[in-house]
Amino acid sequence: MLWAAMAQAAGPVQADVVIYGGTPGGLAAAAAVVREGATVIVIEPTTHIGGMVTGGIAITDTGTPELVGGLAAEYFDEVAAIEMAGPQIIPVLLSRGKEYPWRKPAKWDLEPKVAKQVFDKWVKQGRYQLLVGKRVESVQKQGSQITGMRLTGGMEVHGKIFIDASYEGDLMARAGVSNTYGRESGKQYGEKLAGIREPHFTKNYTEEELATPTIAYLHHGQWSADLSPRNTAGKLLWGIEDAALGEVGGADNRIQAYCYRLIATQRPELKAAWPKPAHYFPERYELLLRYLQAHPGITFSRVVHLGAIPNGKYDLNASGPFSIDYVNGNRGYPAASYAARDRMLQDHEDYEKGFLWFLANDARVPKALREEANSWGLASDEFTDNKLWPTQIYVRESRRMVGEYVMTEKDILTEKTKTDSVGLGSFVLDSHWVRRVVNPQGFVRIEGHLDESINLAKNPYEIPYRSMTPKQSECGNLLVPVCVSATHVAICTIRMEPVYMVLGHSAGVAAVMALRSGRPVQKVDIAALTQKLREQKQVLHKEQKRVSP
Repeated sequence: MLWAAMAQAAGPVQADVVIYGGTPGGLAAAAAVVREGATVIVIEPTTHIGGMVTGGIAITDTGTPELVGGLAAEYFDEVAAIEMAGPQIIPVLLSRGKEYPWRKPAKWDLEPKVAKQVFDKWVKQGRYQLLVGKRVESVQKQGSQITGMRLTGGMEVHGKIFIDASYEGDLMARAGVSNTYGRESGKQYGEKLAGIREPHFTKNYTEEELATPTIAYLHHGQWSADLSPRNTAGKLLWGIEDAALGEVGGADNRIQAYCYRLIATQRPELKAAWPKPAHYFPERYELLLRYLQAHPGITFSRVVHLGAIPNGKYDLNASGPFSIDYVNGNRGYPAASYAARDRMLQDHEDYEKGFLWFLANDARVPKALREEANSWGLASDEFTDNKLWPTQIYVRESRRMVGEYVMTEKDILTEKTKTDSVGLGSFVLDSHWVRRVVNPQGFVRIEGHLDESINLAKNPYEIPYRSMTPKQSECGNLLVPVCVSATHVAICTIRMEPVYMVLGHSAGVAAVMALRSGRPVQKVDIAALTQKLREQKQVLHKEQKRVSP
C-alpha cells in the first residue's frame, strides 16, 4: 500500500500544488515540488501510477541518455542499478527453431515491475497524498485562476498552482484552456509534414529477408502487396474506411493508433499462453489473413516488434500495416466521455488479444507461424494484479494545448534553440498509422506515419517553457508538461516518457517559484528558473550534456 492512497478526508483536501496525472511526468513534478519544500497532492485517474513506464514501454525511448538530466536521469539510473544488480538472463530470439543474434537490452531498458518498484519508493519518500482511481469531473475558477477541482465520487481538491500531467489533458480542458487534437493542415503553421499523409508502398521482401529479425525494425512498412479490401459479397473488410483519402496535407481530427505494450517471453517457466479475449470477432482479422497469405514465410517477429529487455523478456510493440496497433480504434478518444473511453479501452483490449489469439489458433494461419506465435506468451511475472495485461493503454497523443507558444515542425528541425529552454528532445519523428483506405486502383493502403529517417539524436531541439503555459488570459496558475502546446508533427517526437519526466521536473520547480512569487506561471523569472534547473542537473542545451555514471 502506497503511503498515500490514503487520505480520503470528508471535506476538501488541499495542497500548495495539485498535480493531475500520476504519469512519469506527474511523479517527476511531484518529486520536484517536494524537494522545493512545498506541499503536493497527486491525483491519478487510473488505479496504477507510472503511466507507460510501469505500463509497458520497457524499451526506454531515448537514444541519447546523456541529454536526459535531472530527476528523469536519477529515476532511470536507479532502475538500471536494480536491473544490473540482479541475475542477467540475456534473451536469444528463437524463430522457426533457429537462434538469431538480437539486440541486447540497453542500460535504461527495464522490467515494468522494477519501474513500479522505484516509483512506489519515490512516492513513499515524498510522503504526499496520492489519490488513485479519481478522474476530474469539474474545475472551479475565479477569473483566470483555478481554485479547485471536483473529482468523480464527489471529492474536492483545492490548491494554489495546478499541473496537468495526464495523457489526455482533462484538467486543462475542463479549466477552459484552448486545446486541439488531430492533425493540423500544412498551411496552418507552414509545416511540410503536417496533415493527411500520402500512402506509400514498400518493396515485397523476399522469404529470406522476412526470416531476418532485423526486418522487424521496419515497423512502418506498407503492405508490400496489392490486397483487395472487399469480401466475396463486395463489402469492405473490417478496419477499412469507406472514405476517400482527402487532400494530402489537409487537416483532420484523426490521431495515431493506440495499443497496449505487452511484455512477452519464450522462457518456458515464465511464459503464459495468449489469453482469448472476452469478445472475439475473427472477422476483424480477415485483412490480416490476406496480408499473411501474400507473404509466405512471414515470421512472428515481422508482424509484431520484439525489443529485448532484461531477463529473457521482450517489449512487444506494433510492426507493419496490421499489428497490435488498433488503427482508427481511438477515433474521438481525446474529447470522449469517461464512459465512452472505457468502452474504447475494452475494445482495444479485445482487439489486441484477438490479434494474438488469431495468430496462435486460427487454422487458416500458416502452421509454422501458428507454432511460432505459440512459442511466445505473456510474461507471468508482470502485471500480476491485472491478469498479466498492461495497466495503461499507450496514448501516443491526445489533446494538445494551444498555449503561449505552439511548437511546430520548425522548432524541431531548424529553429532548435530557445532562450527559455526547460529540456531537450531528440527522438525521431514518429507517428504510427492513422487509418486504412482504398486507393483509386481499388487496393488497401494505410496512411499517417511520419518519416522516421529524420533522426534528431545528433542535433536535438530545445523545448521552451512557454510551451507548458496556457495563454495568461485563460489561466494563470496551470502548467501542462505532457499535453504541451505543440502541433501533431512536433508532438510526434516530444511524446517520449523521459522527455515528459524532464518537463515534469521543470514544471514542478516553476510551480513553486510561481507560488512563492505570487505571480502567474507565465511571469516566472526564466533566468532564475533555468539557473535552478541547471543546479539540479537538468540538461537544457546540447553542450551541457551530462556524463552518465
